Amino acid sequence: MIVRRVLNNSVVDALDDAMREVIVLGRGIGFHAHPGDHIDPASVEKVFRLDDSAQGTHLAQVAAHVPADILRATDEIVTLARDRLSERLSDSIYAALADHLAFAVQRAREDVDLASALEGEVRRFYPNEYAVALEALAVVERATGTTMPSAEAANVALHLITAEVGGGDGSAAALTTFTRDVLDIVRLRFGISYDDADPAYARFATHVRYFAQRVLSGTEIDRDDADLMNVLREQMPRVFAVIDRIDAYTRDVHDHAMTSTEKVYIAMHVSRFV
Repeated sequence: MIVRRVLNNSVVDALDDAMREVIVLGRGIGFHAHPGDHIDPASVEKVFRLDDSAQGTHLAQVAAHVPADILRATDEIVTLARDRLSERLSDSIYAALADHLAFAVQRAREDVDLASALEGEVRRFYPNEYAVALEALAVVERATGTTMPSAEAANVALHLITAEVGGGDGSAAALTTFTRDVLDIVRLRFGISYDDADPAYARFATHVRYFAQRVLSGTEIDRDDADLMNVLREQMPRVFAVIDRIDAYTRDVHDHAMTSTEKVYIAMHVSRFV
């Protein structure tokens, strides 16, 4: 590998043997290095090879001002998340999470606590991501020697969720808010309380989350289940009164008219709470 540019004493932007741009991490690897220099393999700790060149450029920009210990922690957290979570993580997680952690550590050192307004929803709807985020705080503490507030776990989890769904309009905050709103429509309509330990609730929340993801990404499932929907509407009028309310919400807030297939799927889950 050869150096393209030095980002700091521990990080360089380089070209690998296939002439692909990579970000190389190593203690002192950038010290006295110059463009065109060959990199000693023994000094390399980590090589970031990102499939998307735009993501590589973004990571290079972030790596230029983020401490090396944060980059090491970020890599360890991404490796942990990819091992623990079933969803594939976009490479965008590297730059976004490293940038966030750098500021989070700074806030922690200054005793500034910026808790996520969606902490309860993240913990409830995304328990796996939240569990990984709690472990991530321990990784950051070991790497930086800074004690992180537990409330920061929700913020880290939101970055993991965003990387799973690809960002954009399907960002973690929007996805979590959508899921919460639909669950609240059902809860308030029937005057029920959800039990996080109830398998029926877990399945319902998961289905609503996938429904939210499709709506926010502009995709839908439509197998023309109008006949089945009409039969179920006659059999379960109370349930479909709620479905109509959810449909009104998706139309008004997200400009999405629910398909007959979506209505049937949601109705079958809602019926378990009536």
